[in-house]
Amino acid sequence: MSSRFARHLLELLRTTERVVATLAFILMVVVAAVDVALREFTGQGLDGAREAAVLLMVVLVMTGFGLATAAGRQLRPRFADSLVPEGWQPALKRLADVLTAVIYLFLAVLAGVLVGQSIGLGEQTPVLRLPSALIQATLPLAFTTGALRHLVFAWQPNLRPADELAPVSPEQGTAR
Repeated sequence: MSSRFARHLLELLRTTERVVATLAFILMVVVAAVDVALREFTGQGLDGAREAAVLLMVVLVMTGFGLATAAGRQLRPRFADSLVPEGWQPALKRLADVLTAVIYLFLAVLAGVLVGQSIGLGEQTPVLRLPSALIQATLPLAFTTGALRHLVFAWQPNLRPADELAPVSPEQGTAR
């Protein structure tokens, strides 16, 4: 995989996740606002608004998962960073990316099985009566894109974003 291809792939993933997250957020806000407005003016809210907002939040959270990784803002344990010699850091980061990708691929397969079972059982959401698999599909997609992203980081470490969260010093009290 060339560096140029890897860079384009990461940009495509990030752009797609941004668009999906933005649309989910906008729809969630619109649904909630319409529900509140209808309750105020007519005394009757929008049927299924709460469920729709929750489902859109799931989509937003799962796309936010990828966006956090793309920006170097994912949560990770930092307590042992100073225990490893500085010279080992690049190799350990690559190893961590490979292990993370393997774990995400495993989770993507499990989530794919869940989606397949939901389709097979014909499960639907309680109020909106949408196929449950529509929302559940965000799980294998998010884990697969996360795995892909970490494999790219392992292969092309120069494309890995810098960790955005600074370590906390006693003088600061909190991280940025």
